Amino acid sequence: VEVKAANLHEIGYWEGKRGNKTKKLELYLQAAQAFAEIRAYIDLYQVLYNLGIADESQGIIYLAQAVWLCLRVEIPLINAVETFETIYNRVPKGDGIEALLGATAVYLCQVRGREHPQLEELQQRSIKILSGAAVAQGIETQEAFGTWYVQEGLNDAEYFIPRLVERLEVIVGDGWLFDHGF
Repeated sequence: VEVKAANLHEIGYWEGKRGNKTKKLELYLQAAQAFAEIRAYIDLYQVLYNLGIADESQGIIYLAQAVWLCLRVEIPLINAVETFETIYNRVPKGDGIEALLGATAVYLCQVRGREHPQLEELQQRSIKILSGAAVAQGIETQEAFGTWYVQEGLNDAEYFIPRLVERLEVIVGDGWLFDHGF
């Protein structure tokens, strides 16, 4: 099943290169279902991320699932930060999920990035998400940022990660491509 899923994903990529977007999305969905069936979560993450990029109408639902997997599975840090950036750019500006995404990306850098050769760059990208969220909330000074950061609970992973998970689950609704009860 894993080889079949990988082949579906690869063929979907090439169908997209040929301009056949409908077939690309169809094959990506089949690959996602196959990876989900065998619980190949890292491969499933990649397909969900690609679906999120490729599908303008449903993309945010797939990206939300990819972010959800980043919180549960050891997705490489560089991929996780890129996924957080991608969904951040898709949510409405000023939405509270922006701050949750930024705080979680910064947290993942702290927890998973100790020996990462690109840690500084990934931290900067994560902080950019967080600072963009602050600006969208009208936070303009460093002092106001510090107050906002604490008031929003962005200094407590046991608070902001569950809030992010709740928001992701709302975005996905009943559109899950895998059993997220693991």
